Amino acid sequence: MNSTTRITAFLQETSRLLGGLDLAAIDRARELLLDCYRQGGRIYSAGNGGSASTAQHFACDLAKYVIPPGQRPFDVRCLTDNVSLYTAWANDADRADVFANQLCGLLTAKDVLLLISVHGGSGFSADLVRALRFAHGVGARSLVLVGFDGGLLHREATCSIRVPVESTPQTEAIHLVVEHLLMALIREDLAAEAAPTLRPA
Repeated sequence: MNSTTRITAFLQETSRLLGGLDLAAIDRARELLLDCYRQGGRIYSAGNGGSASTAQHFACDLAKYVIPPGQRPFDVRCLTDNVSLYTAWANDADRADVFANQLCGLLTAKDVLLLISVHGGSGFSADLVRALRFAHGVGARSLVLVGFDGGLLHREATCSIRVPVESTPQTEAIHLVVEHLLMALIREDLAAEAAPTLRPA
């Protein structure tokens, strides 16, 4: 198979997977994030490996890109941003509790935990599963982006968006498309809410 054929096959598969996404789940995710914002809650994001960078991307866009001029930003923290804190917990306590330990005493019922994982915690990422269960234990809601069969995160999350493919590159690529789609939708929603209400003269 030559390189052009392989490129075409990858892009065709990407297109097929995008067309098969659960649109209702994406809309629920939009509402979940907006509701957290309106209630003054905080969003915590996390992931491992390439998914950690997607978690950081979410945090960046929520804090800046979606906000209308002069309006307050989302209160958002990515749990992999502080390398010193992350490695301190990973070194001094059970590695699988690295995210739950960062959330302890901070997470509230108004908050949302946003987790990104290719495998969804099946055989991997026990740290994300423990963080999810900790969040639910304090009444917080969860949003996950997963791939493969979705794993424990897909089955236990408040809202899950799953890319139904057993491919890390495809899953991670489509997670970024979903991230940007959500940001575009939320940006439009917040802009509409911030627009001055027109009253008849």
